[in-house]
Amino acid sequence: MNYKTTTLTLLVMSALVSGTASAHNHQPLNGSLNNAFSSWGSPSVTGDWQIVEKDGNYFIELGDNFKAKKGPDVKIFLSPTAADDVTGDNAVNGSVFVTQISNFEGGARFAIPSGTDISRFESLVFHCEAFSKLWGTSALR
Repeated sequence: MNYKTTTLTLLVMSALVSGTASAHNHQPLNGSLNNAFSSWGSPSVTGDWQIVEKDGNYFIELGDNFKAKKGPDVKIFLSPTAADDVTGDNAVNGSVFVTQISNFEGGARFAIPSGTDISRFESLVFHCEAFSKLWGTSALR
């Protein structure tokens, strides 16, 4: 191989590798919610979710199968704590508030605050802040 061919080959390979890494970084995170408690035979929260990026902004999208027990102060947070370690007492520690929910069933989309580095967080948390009651969690990884 001559110098020009080697250089061109390296440039193409570099573009392919960086393109693959870039595409991988923009894949949405997704999962299913794990309810934290059940009362009267129904779970506190169930359903699928995903985090998507559009024009440099991130959004949490709840699936059409989303359902939660109604509560006075149920909020969504991104938490740096692993989903299995989140409790009603530590749910908001170091967390980023996303929104308070008012619709407890069906799909919805919520903007994650601008500038939030999603890679710093381990779990998606649904929490009744007024009563320190954990509704449910899901791992981001």
